[in-house]
Amino acid sequence: MQALSHRSMSFSDWIARVPVTGVSTRRSVSVPCQRVFKCVSLAAPSFVSSVKDNAMKFKEASRNGNIVPLHTCIFSDQLTPILAYRCLVKEGDLEGPSFVFESVVPGSQDSSVGRYSIVGAQPCMEVVAKGNKVITLDHEEGLRTEELVQDPMVIPRRIAEGWKPQLIDELPDIFCGGWVGFFSHDMVHCAEKKKLPFSKVLDDDRNIADIHLALYDDVIVFDHVQQKVHVIHWVRLNLHSSVEKAFVNGMKRLEILLSRVQDIDPPKLSPGLVESHIQGFGSSLSKSNMASAAYKKGVVQAKQHILAGDIFPNGLSQCVERRTFADPFEVYRAFRVVNPSPFMAYLQARGCILVASSPEILMHAKKNNIVKARELTDEREESRRGAYGGGVGSVSFSGDTEITLNHRTIVFPTGNRYDTLFSYKDDKLRREWIAYFQAGDAIVADAVPEEKQRDCESKSESKAAALAHAVDLAEAVFVKK
Repeated sequence: MQALSHRSMSFSDWIARVPVTGVSTRRSVSVPCQRVFKCVSLAAPSFVSSVKDNAMKFKEASRNGNIVPLHTCIFSDQLTPILAYRCLVKEGDLEGPSFVFESVVPGSQDSSVGRYSIVGAQPCMEVVAKGNKVITLDHEEGLRTEELVQDPMVIPRRIAEGWKPQLIDELPDIFCGGWVGFFSHDMVHCAEKKKLPFSKVLDDDRNIADIHLALYDDVIVFDHVQQKVHVIHWVRLNLHSSVEKAFVNGMKRLEILLSRVQDIDPPKLSPGLVESHIQGFGSSLSKSNMASAAYKKGVVQAKQHILAGDIFPNGLSQCVERRTFADPFEVYRAFRVVNPSPFMAYLQARGCILVASSPEILMHAKKNNIVKARELTDEREESRRGAYGGGVGSVSFSGDTEITLNHRTIVFPTGNRYDTLFSYKDDKLRREWIAYFQAGDAIVADAVPEEKQRDCESKSESKAAALAHAVDLAEAVFVKK
């Protein structure tokens, strides 16, 4: 998702921009490794030549770095990003971290069509933060570590210390491996711990993490312009006793990754018959987490602070929900049809799944105004914004940062609720999902509360309806009525 880039910055330097403070407690326990691979031999001449080519480049790169990519390339005429994802992540696996990102290249002539699609699954490590508690899951070593920290970003910064990634010319100029995940809107509390402690954070009615970052050393990149698929595995030399053993193990991993998307019996996907007459937006989207009177009161308070010079014009949002038996990946497939965008994402994270599209970059604003505006947001809104207003994207091994702003985003919490329905009408058991949509409106000094309430309701209905159209289409083509 090509939005905000810092290509000259290492990951450690990038992450160091966020204030870091000390660790207060730490404990580690052992957990079983969750990464499972099947071995399929590929003796094709093209792969054999790839081994020889990779061997020379790997030896050369290992002299200067400790994280080295192995790479092979295939035609994309028999594979799509959706099919590749389903090869890596089986239907029904809605808990395992994985992603599909689709992005344009900045400055390209046709900026409305994504040049690249990036697919990843089975990360080697995860960092999950909720408030000041951070859990690190190391799937290579089979370890889980829990820490209480004042700033959760100290953890990925510490993990990245000492990284010396090496690049090869064959890699596309896009994310090819590293961290993928999301940052919630509430992470501003980490940057302003004294003025915005986590103790003042709003209630979280969706139980979603504040940060989820997963480290992907296996990545598949589709170049839709050159009609090629780049299959990439990153080798961390510190995990091996010698360069030779690191290369042999890395090539086995690359071979396994390639075999998983060239399976002779590919998974079956519903064709998704699209009917042009689908125009309705399905069930009502009127269930909001904020009453009309509360919103008007929030507008009045915001105006007072704007006139006093405490804040710039800022936004006030509300959340609506929609229930559906279409699963999130089906909704993403439909989302690509009804709401295509230069930046799109399907992200399975711990506790939630995000389906997002965005034309926007993550913006910067003056520090003091951010603090006061955030204080007022916590006072006026009913619950945490969570992923809405935060960022989703990637930070590569080499430090390239690509983050988009979560505005046109559907959030699906993955935990079952006490009132979850199940459907037995389809060929498979379906559970009911709750899709959350959020929208708001800018509050300025001369805002009229009644008008802003109507504007917000109109914007929420329009925006949420556009997102809900994807749910409607997914239900129409994938779910038996």
